[in-house]
Amino acid sequence: MADSEMSVRSCRELWTILLGRSALREPAHIEAELERHWDRLHQGLHYYKPPSPSAAARLKENKELAVPLKDLGLRISKLLGLDEQQSVQLLQCYLQEDYRGTRDSLKVVLKDERQSQTLLLKIADYYYDERTCLLRCVLLLLTYFQDERHPYRAEYSNCVNKLEKDLVSRYQLQFETLFRAEAPTWETHGNLMTERQASLWFLQCLREQSLLLEIIFLYYAYFEMSPPDLLSFTKMFKEEGFGLRQTNRHLVDRSMDALVERIGYLSSLILVEGMDIDFLHKCALEDCPEQHQFSSAADIIKEMDQLLLTLGDIPHHGPVLLAWVLLRHTLRPDESPPVVRRIGSTALQLEVFKYMSTMLRGLGASGNNCTASTAKMCVYGLLSFVMTSFEEESLQSGGVATPCSHLIDAACEVLSAPSLAEVFWEMKPDMGLGVILDSAVGMFPHQIGPLLQLLTALLSNKSTVKKVYNFLDKMSFYTQAHPHRPPHVVATDDGTLWRRQTPKLLYPLGSGQANLWMPQGILGQVVVGGEQGYVVRWDFSYSAWTLFTCEVEMLLHVVSTADVVAHCTRVKPILDLVHRILTTDWTVSDCLLPLTSRIYLLLQRLTSVICPPVDVIASCVSCLSALAARTPGKVCVCVCVRVC
Repeated sequence: MADSEMSVRSCRELWTILLGRSALREPAHIEAELERHWDRLHQGLHYYKPPSPSAAARLKENKELAVPLKDLGLRISKLLGLDEQQSVQLLQCYLQEDYRGTRDSLKVVLKDERQSQTLLLKIADYYYDERTCLLRCVLLLLTYFQDERHPYRAEYSNCVNKLEKDLVSRYQLQFETLFRAEAPTWETHGNLMTERQASLWFLQCLREQSLLLEIIFLYYAYFEMSPPDLLSFTKMFKEEGFGLRQTNRHLVDRSMDALVERIGYLSSLILVEGMDIDFLHKCALEDCPEQHQFSSAADIIKEMDQLLLTLGDIPHHGPVLLAWVLLRHTLRPDESPPVVRRIGSTALQLEVFKYMSTMLRGLGASGNNCTASTAKMCVYGLLSFVMTSFEEESLQSGGVATPCSHLIDAACEVLSAPSLAEVFWEMKPDMGLGVILDSAVGMFPHQIGPLLQLLTALLSNKSTVKKVYNFLDKMSFYTQAHPHRPPHVVATDDGTLWRRQTPKLLYPLGSGQANLWMPQGILGQVVVGGEQGYVVRWDFSYSAWTLFTCEVEMLLHVVSTADVVAHCTRVKPILDLVHRILTTDWTVSDCLLPLTSRIYLLLQRLTSVICPPVDVIASCVSCLSALAARTPGKVCVCVCVRVC
């Protein structure tokens, strides 16, 4: 077997080749390397064997290897718990790739105990890197094997097709082995296995668990999970506390918290992906739920019901419970409604939408970008089906409506993916996440933040900038709060429809372009009405850009009054939207001039108050920085005149 010979290629070198960063860049070379190392990729971390008497005997019988290297190989084997022959292979790869000395200096190192111990610890670090690179190779294949733009797509695809048969079962077993592994001690691995080295071992253990789950998650993004496999994964993750019940949790410190959280995120995503929510949504829309793989798995569904009823004590459970509610609601709507309601209620109590936005930010902050974007696709499918299936009023926890807070945050995290932003604009307003946008439009500008937060997230390229600009330029509703019915307004007998008898100036302190009139004769639908006041949606057309200018002008007038906090809350999302537009597509900057020209004076006035609103000032500075990147001279002059 090629990998048993001493001239074996390191995993780091293989990873570099597969990335196309070596001299071997031709597709034929990549195919040859994948063929040569297929067994290593197939075995995963089980490629590395534990020590054995037979391997030690074969090493000692090897006449071609110098005695000092044999001895060092045996010490490596003891420290790392690694097969003796593989330990020597590891040593040779390290000497070839990372050792910076000469042959003579190596002889000196081997004779000196202190220096040889240092060398052993460096080799341990190299070994951990090798294991990581092996998993990264598989992750790379799954990332690009269906990407038509990738130069090695065909080679990657052939390899994945060969790996596919039992990849998940092997890697799931390796994950369980790592999760249950006992930490090494000086008694089992020698005097060099100090507390510090045991902590490093556990850190590597967490990294490998995370990478194994990433591989499984990406696999199921492309391949269907069977109902028995979903049940198996659910039982495993429940038993392991979604990563929180680590066998060696006594070794966890703050530096490892992010990895433990990541394991929980990926565990949750694997179960959601396994339910195939996108296909479930398609089946629901086409009225053919019997085509979904779970439609004929009654026994599995019953067992999953009982299993999921025991979840609900940690946030990682939220998306799984929510996805299961959708599956049960779609496939068996007449069966066990109390069970479904209980599971759904638990998901909302866990603040599932808040968790989703936190999870997506956490996955995007580090690691494989493909994993983060695939997670966004997974959550996008889940949120879209939720919004299509349930009324917004039902998505509440503790009596607080979610669409204006955590649900908006989750939607924004999802829509920050450029590919999803493009898909979003093609949606109908009564489908998927279009429902959230439609709801935010219905409360604008009474609640100005949610709509602008969504639209800011949708700004990914020049095409989306123009769509957002045109969308705001042609608004059809103006929602306004009234403590009581104003004069010059008449209502129908049931009080649900108002008509304005005279025109009204909405921003009386404005002038010139900062004016917005509500016309005479327009109708308003009472959305909320009662003793606490009214919220009315007036039906007339206007440009939100004019409204934004009015809002900034209003803040300029009230900057030294008690109203400044409320107005800053309204103006900040406007400034954030402007900044995002300027950095995405500069060509619309002239259209934003009524707004951007007022930022200089706004900055001057905000910085002169006793308790300046730092977040709004930061947004002003961001806008001016974006302007200065294109017109530095003009911005410099305006800043000097207005601010200095």
